[in-house]
Amino acid sequence: MQACGGISYVFSLYSADLKRTMSYNQEMIDGLGTAKDIGGNVGIISGLLIDVTSACYTCLLQVKSHRHIGSMRNFPSDRGVVVGLLKGFIGLSGAIFTQVYTAVYAPNTGPFLLFCASVPPLVAFVSMLIIQPVETPKQKDESDKLKFKILYVVGLVLAFYLMAVILIQDFLVVSKGVSGFFMAVMLVILLLPGIIPWRWGRGQQPRGYHKLAVDVPMSYSPSTVHTPTKHHHLEPLLVSKTATAIDVANKIHDVQNGGIKAGLPETPSKLKTRLGQDHTLLQAVNTQDYWLLFFAMGCGTGSGLTAINNLAQMAESLGSRSIGAFVALVSVWNFLGRMGSGYLSEHYMNRHATPRPLFLLVVQLVMASAHLLFASSVPTLLYLASVLVGLAHGAHWTLMVATSSELFGLQHFGALYNTLSISSTIGSYILSVKLAGYLYDRQVAAAEALALAAGQGASSSHKCAGPECFRSTFLVMACVCGVGCIALLRLVGRTKKVYRDMYKQQQAKDALKENEERLDATSPLLPKDSINGEAIRTDSPIYKASTLSDAHLRHHAPVRTD
Repeated sequence: MQACGGISYVFSLYSADLKRTMSYNQEMIDGLGTAKDIGGNVGIISGLLIDVTSACYTCLLQVKSHRHIGSMRNFPSDRGVVVGLLKGFIGLSGAIFTQVYTAVYAPNTGPFLLFCASVPPLVAFVSMLIIQPVETPKQKDESDKLKFKILYVVGLVLAFYLMAVILIQDFLVVSKGVSGFFMAVMLVILLLPGIIPWRWGRGQQPRGYHKLAVDVPMSYSPSTVHTPTKHHHLEPLLVSKTATAIDVANKIHDVQNGGIKAGLPETPSKLKTRLGQDHTLLQAVNTQDYWLLFFAMGCGTGSGLTAINNLAQMAESLGSRSIGAFVALVSVWNFLGRMGSGYLSEHYMNRHATPRPLFLLVVQLVMASAHLLFASSVPTLLYLASVLVGLAHGAHWTLMVATSSELFGLQHFGALYNTLSISSTIGSYILSVKLAGYLYDRQVAAAEALALAAGQGASSSHKCAGPECFRSTFLVMACVCGVGCIALLRLVGRTKKVYRDMYKQQQAKDALKENEERLDATSPLLPKDSINGEAIRTDSPIYKASTLSDAHLRHHAPVRTD
């Protein structure tokens, strides 16, 4: 489904024909290019729906924003990896549809447009029967690592295969039959992830969805088990790796029963919602952090979409015929940026408490570099510039999703994500229509005025030739990305504590699990399914909470007097 979600990235394949057929000027065609992104980036209705219903109902809207939201809720501890994979295939869909166009429809763009309008909704309709949230697992499935590796390998194989095919088709004369073979191999690779449900999912029935447990310790006493209130949050614990499991369990027990001593807030109702907790949309928009992220995304993704939407006219102005190659290169590296940024940011965040907005800062610098390469107007550098734009644009989307979910929580994430996505459309409209389109048409008007002065007839093609057509546009967009970097520096400084606390919490969980396993192997005093002689239900909050261990239960077991 995600592989059908990025058809907007192939706009440059047919924009030149559309411009000629409809007699549009550049500002009008750029306005159309911006309009096509509205459905994908302003899915507020779908975001609200998924917050109150389920993903399968929202599939009918065919708005790509909702799909990874359910997956993050199903895999809360691997959200960066999951988002990178799913949004990666959105980025790769441009190259996938380019291959379909080359093998079946080229050079006729009309039938191809009909294909783009009919196949993705059909895939969405079929997917709504399958995609649904699942019950929160009691423990993380260790086989998830292997499954994610399979998906990464398949995605990388498909990406590099497409890149090789793109270069072959761009530099050599390839027949329709050979292009058809390339497309068939592509489709086989694309279907390989079906191995995962076939190998691990046989005989398993989807279960009903239960809201994910709040990621905080559960309160426990031998006679009663109860959970904290809805907004009950605990500060993460810093636990030494050398601590025993009993020490860790006692520290957690102290936090649960002596909140003030351990830094627990006095009363949740008296507190202002902090970063890292669940925010409503209204609470989020009242924070400086939300608007810093919103502005930075508008600068980065807005300028990226402007470059992608104008690839055809830019290549045409420089006399290049490699439009399909540029579109496909952007798509392939869009995928690699989305997937790679999720994995790398997750790794460094978990290992070194690196704030995820820092990675957004890096990719915004990469985007600025790509705009400078485009501004150079050297035809051979357009290949590298296309690679960098795709890489940075894709990374922006993965990092924004993961960052916003970590800063504002998952409970109302559907609405939060879709309002943050508006920044991309606003940035694209300003930079594409009001900047790129306006400057391009001004160059066309100047050229026509010179032609009339020389006694030549005025052209009705609305075409601009030469490096000046887009040079000023890309220089301005490089500066815009620089301003976005300043906003991200501010965001990094404001969110360091959030990520440091997340890192401490992960340390505590890892230490608890490590010591728990060691003690279980050396001193099994009580069976895992009982305490004080009474059976404990395995679906109870005790077992769902990651902070209670067998060592903790044994520590509180009464000592026999005999």
